[in-house]
Amino acid sequence: MIRRLAITACLLLAAATPALAQIHPGSHDGAYPHGPGHVRPDDATHALMHALLHGNWTGTLSTQQGVSSGLDVSVTQDSQRHVILTMRAEQPIQVGAAANLIVNGDKLQWTQVLGGASCKATGVLSTHTPSAPDAINGKMLCEDGEMTFSLRKKTG
Repeated sequence: MIRRLAITACLLLAAATPALAQIHPGSHDGAYPHGPGHVRPDDATHALMHALLHGNWTGTLSTQQGVSSGLDVSVTQDSQRHVILTMRAEQPIQVGAAANLIVNGDKLQWTQVLGGASCKATGVLSTHTPSAPDAINGKMLCEDGEMTFSLRKKTG
């Protein structure tokens, strides 16, 4: 109960943070622009945001035509502390690079290459409950249609 309350409070505080994929040093570098009203989260909140999102996720990706594919997503960071989102799907969907990850509260968005085309991915992060793990549910808008995805965080 206390963990869920702490995570909920962190997500609410994180709503003022426009991008998780940015480095948040003590003094902001001009190479990482921030929108009006940007508030740097405190170190504990920032660490909790990373802990919640980072890790391995598994689930499905489904087309409007009813075709589903297994989906694995990994969220890590590189040596410069930039967030890296890597997506792998079962055939027949070819998955390419992900870029421009933005976290705003419990909402995520990024650009994802699928089948050679750029798609806009959006999702909502739900924190775990006693009966359900952390989850990300959302959709990808591509030139040839919309796909939905449902992910659950892997344990261990």
